[in-house]
Amino acid sequence: MKSLFAAATAMLIAIAPLSACAESSRPAGEASRPVASSEIAAVRVYADWCPNCRALDPKLDAVAASGDWDGVSFVRIDYTKRDREAVFAEADRLGVGPAIRAHFAGGIKTGQLLLVDVQSQAVIDLVTHKETEAGISERIRAAQAGS
Repeated sequence: MKSLFAAATAMLIAIAPLSACAESSRPAGEASRPVASSEIAAVRVYADWCPNCRALDPKLDAVAASGDWDGVSFVRIDYTKRDREAVFAEADRLGVGPAIRAHFAGGIKTGQLLLVDVQSQAVIDLVTHKETEAGISERIRAAQAGS
């Protein structure tokens, strides 16, 4: 019995480092730095298991790569492990903590793009996976104009 336990433990230890590599990589256009110099933060809380995220991601990646988004930071916060505190800690690090905490006070939902006014920490628009690329661009531009 002890040898079976030792073998299982050794296997888990050998596999554990692989889990660190399992994090999804950020698309090239996304910031991994705080958004302090931005007027608008386009924040998506993403999870690998979320079908709406998989529908939104290619559209948002195309939008981020398509334009000159002066004053807009595109950021992605990983919720794959369903760790609410990790999401809030990353939002704090990025400079959008108060907005993210207030918006997700009742529970975190993935598959959405939150347009956050960085100065006021208000979520000024919410874009879902159903929006087109053109619609996403229009809504980001409208958020810029309104901030």
